[in-house]
Amino acid sequence: MSTWNDVTIRLLGPVALVRGGVPIPIPGQRQRRFLASLVLRAGQVISKEAISDDSWDGEPPLTVSGQLQTSAWMIRRVLEQAGLPRDTLGSHDRGYELRVPPGAIDLTVFRETVREARDLYGRAQHRDASDRLDTALELWQGPALADVTSSRLRLKAEALEEERTGAVELRALIDIGLGRHNEAIARLSELVDRDPFREDLYVSLMKAYYAEGRQVDAIQVFHRAKRLLREQIGINPGARMTKAMQAILSQDDRFMRVG
Repeated sequence: MSTWNDVTIRLLGPVALVRGGVPIPIPGQRQRRFLASLVLRAGQVISKEAISDDSWDGEPPLTVSGQLQTSAWMIRRVLEQAGLPRDTLGSHDRGYELRVPPGAIDLTVFRETVREARDLYGRAQHRDASDRLDTALELWQGPALADVTSSRLRLKAEALEEERTGAVELRALIDIGLGRHNEAIARLSELVDRDPFREDLYVSLMKAYYAEGRQVDAIQVFHRAKRLLREQIGINPGARMTKAMQAILSQDDRFMRVG
């Protein structure tokens, strides 16, 4: 019998159960939705209604109860192929529970590793923070829940992508701390292009340009963002971006502090 020591469930990319680095096929879209719904709340009893909502976007078929039972049976077979006991997927009167250690889920490991990196960055231990964050980002095998089509699960995947963006932004700030300003500018410019309405990304990009001694470019970032925000969604830059601009104009280096 295998243990979770060599088995991982992946959500950061296609949904996958992996043993010893080798993916074990999860048959069918319905089973991938079922498993994703459980893994996102591992260790909790998830109601059949919640799993149904995730699987059929709130419009379950008349045969929903039978289909959930079939999905549970098929997932148990996949778990057995990974050498795990059948009761890894527990059944309850009101739902199902996936019994899995946190370290066996790539999302949980990603979040914990990012937390460690952020703590190291806060203590100005930039090289260690860089190593930890690289480890976290390497867990991504593509877009979150890449092969799951449920609209509700896609919304959850978008939230996970926001976490990934935050980690890449942190990676850029660490680059600034290491004096790798051009690398930081490249990372942040790509993030801004993908998500042009996140003001924190503009603030970080302004920091990167300022750290490189390119004050004019930092100011241009502010005005470009201001124009976009006004034209596209009718708002002015928020307090954080405005304070960053004022600090750059007055060459106040406190602007570069962590946080």
